[in-house]
Amino acid sequence: MTALGTGRTPGTRDKKRIANLDGVRGLCAMIVVIVHVAFSTGVVLGSESGPPQKGIWSILAVGLEVGLGPFFILSGMLLYKPFARMTLIGTPRPTLGKFFLRRGLRLLPGYWLLTAFCLLLLNFSSIDSVWYVLRPIVLLQNYDYMWYAGMDPTWTIPTEAQMYLVLPLLALLMHRLAGRVSDPARKVRRMMIPLGVMVVAGWAFAGYMHMEHLGPWPPEYWWPFSRFGLFAIGMGLAILSVRAESEPNAMPAVYRAARKRPNLFWVGALASYLVVCAAPLGEPGTWDYGTPQFAMVQHVAFVAFAFFLMVPLVAPKASSPLMDTVLSNRPTRFLGRISYGIYLWHFVVMYLWWQDGSVFGAPPQFANALIDKAGFWELLAVVVAGSIAIATVSFYFFERPLMRLGERWIRRREQAVAPVSRTAETPLPEKQSASV
Repeated sequence: MTALGTGRTPGTRDKKRIANLDGVRGLCAMIVVIVHVAFSTGVVLGSESGPPQKGIWSILAVGLEVGLGPFFILSGMLLYKPFARMTLIGTPRPTLGKFFLRRGLRLLPGYWLLTAFCLLLLNFSSIDSVWYVLRPIVLLQNYDYMWYAGMDPTWTIPTEAQMYLVLPLLALLMHRLAGRVSDPARKVRRMMIPLGVMVVAGWAFAGYMHMEHLGPWPPEYWWPFSRFGLFAIGMGLAILSVRAESEPNAMPAVYRAARKRPNLFWVGALASYLVVCAAPLGEPGTWDYGTPQFAMVQHVAFVAFAFFLMVPLVAPKASSPLMDTVLSNRPTRFLGRISYGIYLWHFVVMYLWWQDGSVFGAPPQFANALIDKAGFWELLAVVVAGSIAIATVSFYFFERPLMRLGERWIRRREQAVAPVSRTAETPLPEKQSASV
């Protein structure tokens, strides 16, 4: 295994950085599970039900919504980094075929396995057309919105896939903007222009989605645009990382600060989380949709949490005993390795525990209609154990074998092309050249 973004054998510090990124995935996956269990057991309800049902615990549970943002930042950073190297230090352009194959094999097989399970066992009695089946398979359930029991959190999968499609186009635009100058600092500034536009557009779209004429939870809520800002911040961190690696003396200021005071960034993440808990312009401890002003304030807090959490984990030579203890331990790293499966399957475990869905003899009900069927701690224990078990089996016996198969196919293609390339580059003898 090579170090993150360096192409060399990892040293001790590099290994810690990679372990910490695995760990933050595991930590955030558990945060997402907790907030969904809280929602599904009445710990969090709408303000029409009165004050927060569990007092401070309801308020703290609502704030855990911030756990989703770091996943988008990680995707933007890790996937854009090879393109950033191409622009800043002149490495070869990433091969798009390999890029899309790897991304497809990482995202789609596990998701399609979940889709098949949910359609056949939980939603079978609701199937009324071919389109009902095809809609989630082709990742269009966000636009032609339809709820599928067990697939409640998978609105992020089309968002992620669409970001993969947009990324090479963004990389081309940023490459052309930066290609007109030679100074590295000016290159970085030009590359940041589209990303700044994405961040502002995401913030504005968050407010637009909450306009009164759209009503609460409109289909537009599931569109990817408000998450593009998080993805853009990840891409920005990739640019800064490449700049820091290629010119250590030109370390970006934010990375210098992260090296000097890494834990201070986590204090910033904690403060951002507390802002979400306090729900300025909203009702703390409730799951209300809110006004545009409320949504825009919350959006800033979500983005700030993810930013402050991630910067000290990706800044070169930034580390702290606190972060290593929290994220680099084996259990958290293991959860990070299977975090995608945990995210995909945890709602399925809930529906099976509730005995809700077609396999139990009736069409499924929404999770918020089943809040009296289990207590928080009971359901949390079941969901954590069940989703970890399913995710482990899915990763090691289904997802990883397919990814390895894809890597073997890529290697065979590269080995087949390499001899042809070498032959083409070998000059012919003079007489043979003349005859040609």
